[in-house]
Formats: sequence, C-alpha cells, structure tokens
Amino acid sequence: MIEAVGAVDYVFQRLKTTASESCDIQSAADTCWEPSEEYRWVDLVTALSSMAVSGIAGRTFYSGHPSDGDMGIQYGIANLAAFLSQTMQESVQYDACDENNWSNEGAVNQVIRAGGTGGEVYPATSACGQLGQSYQDYKCSDTIDPETGETIPPEEMQCEVDPEMHIIAKTHAKWYGAPPPLFCAPRALLPETPRWDHRGWCPTEGHAWNQPDMFDAPFGTTNRGQIFYGPSASTDHVPPEILATKPTYVEYVKASMQAAATGDACLAEGTCCMDVENQRAGTWVSCPGGCKNGALPELVVGGEARTDVEGCCWWGRGAIQTTGVCNFGKLNFFLGKKAADRGRAALFPTVDFCKDPSAVCSADHPELRWIAGFFYWLNDVQPYDVRGARYMETLRRWVDEGASTADYSLVDMASGIVNRGCHDAPFEGSGGADPCGNGEIHGAIKRRKNFVHIWQVLQRNSHQTPSSATGDVRQLAEEVRAMLTALKAPRSG
Repeated sequence: MIEAVGAVDYVFQRLKTTASESCDIQSAADTCWEPSEEYRWVDLVTALSSMAVSGIAGRTFYSGHPSDGDMGIQYGIANLAAFLSQTMQESVQYDACDENNWSNEGAVNQVIRAGGTGGEVYPATSACGQLGQSYQDYKCSDTIDPETGETIPPEEMQCEVDPEMHIIAKTHAKWYGAPPPLFCAPRALLPETPRWDHRGWCPTEGHAWNQPDMFDAPFGTTNRGQIFYGPSASTDHVPPEILATKPTYVEYVKASMQAAATGDACLAEGTCCMDVENQRAGTWVSCPGGCKNGALPELVVGGEARTDVEGCCWWGRGAIQTTGVCNFGKLNFFLGKKAADRGRAALFPTVDFCKDPSAVCSADHPELRWIAGFFYWLNDVQPYDVRGARYMETLRRWVDEGASTADYSLVDMASGIVNRGCHDAPFEGSGGADPCGNGEIHGAIKRRKNFVHIWQVLQRNSHQTPSSATGDVRQLAEEVRAMLTALKAPRSG
C-alpha cells in the first residue's frame, strides 16, 4: 500500500481567503482553492511509512494483512481515505497546523443554547478552550500500555501545566480581519486578556511619508504589510525602535488593547496592524476584568470561563488537531523524549512534547503534523468498538461489498468518531437523535465529498505499475525499518 500511496502525485488544497462558505473539494479551483503551504504529500508518505511499518506502542496503521492478498491494499487505501477525509475538513482546508480562533458569534450562541456562558466573540482566551472546553483540564485516566499490558497512572502519562509557558501559534486564519494566532502567557505578563475586533483598516502597501525618520534601514522603506510580529515568537520583522518598548508579541498586544484603533498612526507607534504579515484589518480591544471565553457549567473540564491565558498552551495542533495535556503527554510518552528516557524506541527522542507542544507544527519535523493525527487514529478510530459498532468491521465490509462511493457507511462512521467521539452522531442541522450527547457532526457532507475525492485519487494509483517514485518510497520504508531496528538495539552503559 505504501508503494501505491508513494506513486500518487497530489497537492493538498487550502481555501482561498476569498472562498465562499459553499466551497467544497468539488468546487472549481480558480474560485475556491490554492495549494497548501502547511500540508505536503511527501510528508504524509514519510509519516505513513513509519506508522504502517512500526507504528506506535504496538499499534500500526492498518494497511491490510498478508493473508488478505490483493484485498489488503484496498483495505489500507480505504483506511487512508477515511483518515484524509477528516484531515481535509479539520485542518488542511484552512492550512491550519495550529487551531484557529473560531469563537465567532455563532459559537457564542451555541454555548448559550447549551446552557452555558457564551463569553466574548474572538477572545484571546480561546487558547484555553473553545465551545465551552478547557484544554488544560483534559486529563488522562489509567491507561494500559499496549506493549507491556501494565497500567500507566495519569500522572505518568499527561503533561504538567506550566504557568510560565509562553507560546505563540505558528498558523492562523487568513480571511479579511481574521483573528491572529492563539497564544499563552503567564498572568504576570498579561493579567487580563483582550478580544479581537475584526473591523478597522490596516495599510499593507508602501510606507508612510515620515517612515524613514521613524525607523532605521531597512524598516524606513519597508512596505507596511511587511512589518509584523511572528511567525510564532519571531521578531525579525519588527523595527528595533518598536522592540525597545514592546520586545515581545504579548507586550505589543497589551499596547494594542489600550490603543484599540487601526490605521497609519498607531502602526507607526507599534500599537496596531502588526499581528500578522500583510494584516488588512482588526485589532485587540479590552474588556472590564478581562475578556471571557465560553463556559459550560455541566462540563467537568469547561465549567469556568477564563479571563487570562496562563497555562493555556494546549490548543489543537496537527492534521487532526491533537489537544489537551493528556494527548500531548501520550505523544511524549510513546514517541518523544519520555519514551527515550524510559529506554523505549522513540521516533523523536529529542522532542519533549510537554515542554514544547508547538513542536507538532515545527518546520524541523514536517511529518509530525501527520504523525500526531495518525497517533489519534491508531488509538481512537481503528480500535473503536461501541454499542456493537466496530470501525474495523465497517472498513472491511465497505471494501468487501464493492467499495461503492455511494455507500457512506465508512466515512460517516469516521466523521462521527473524529468530530464527536460517537459513530452515530447526527448530521449538522438534522435535529436527529444524539446518542452520545456530544452534538452534531460539523461538515458531514463535505467530509463525504472529501472521502470520495481522495478515494478516487488513491484508487487510480493502486492499480498502476510501480514507478520510480514507488522505488523511492520502498527505500524510505527500508530506512525507517533500519532506524527503528537501531533504536530497539540494546544500549551500552
């Protein structure tokens, strides 16, 4: 199967900033789509090679069994298509490795309808949790180690919340006036958080008539849209004259919420229009006592609204938005530094996902954004067995009965599990029964279209004669096997 996937020549697509809400994977590219910058097929293949060959903690991505013969490839491709149909909806279409701030008025009202406190629109506290959630409180329960069968207590698995952690997301929404990247910071740096106002105007072309007098070269003649904080914690694109009083993005945010205006003058002062590259609108504004996120009292992990972002560094990241101290702790325990410290084979022995959850979106390991998604798939989707519904049975049955693209049983099940943790969650707007009480599946029809599209792309290549690209993938798989063999070898000393 890996050879077939490696032979695919496919470019993931992201929505254009001008795309309408009606755009889906079947829409014309010239009005809806452009190539993704965050998600590449070669990185997917790299991740798939390790997940299908070695997996994580005894679990591998299901790509058929030797006894399945030629059908095994079809099982594997169907499994991959189901996986990609979800990633294309959750993250790829937005080019989002980091979770976007999507707490708009609709999200606020949804929390209110559920009996909670809706909070502000686009608060910075969205980093702590959106739609009534609290990401830092998503703790682990006792976990069975699939390799040893031993029980791992929660405190051994989950990450500790560090109140001093200071992280700025790499990616963000890009529509006109969209909220900038999520961030977390100690209360000592930002006691009360603002909310994002997407109105106003920011200059992006040319430079102000007096700009050469305000900033030394090269910033004196730099286009206004190229003066900005980021990506992440970078300040390379900020004039030293501004950094003298606002050395970090958080200091800039504090100044912005006091200015609460956009345009030429405040940009010159370093109090607006510097949140992202080519920012076209929007600024931070304050709320008395801090701007709250949504809260649902009925939830153990989201019952209290936040007005600060201390410890709120656990927002979703990667292809299926790995979220919370438990899930990042699992990555560290089985893939990262903690696995290496335990003397286990670790794909990323130097990466501490608890100290730096942003590593999932790092350019140093572009395959990690896919591996984080596969890790969720191996642990939550493939073994799913609830109320008589088993994902693996549905997968095999879908292929055995002809793999009809008019049969949505496989993708609908995957959509429910991924989006609502429930295989039979109702479609958005259907008003149907909600057996798990987790709400309706968002974008279910678009997920179906994603599945049909990517299944057809993969299916075309699964019957082709292996090409030179296939040889490259075979070599890659062999290299992965060799690396893992070395990791598992007894250590000296």
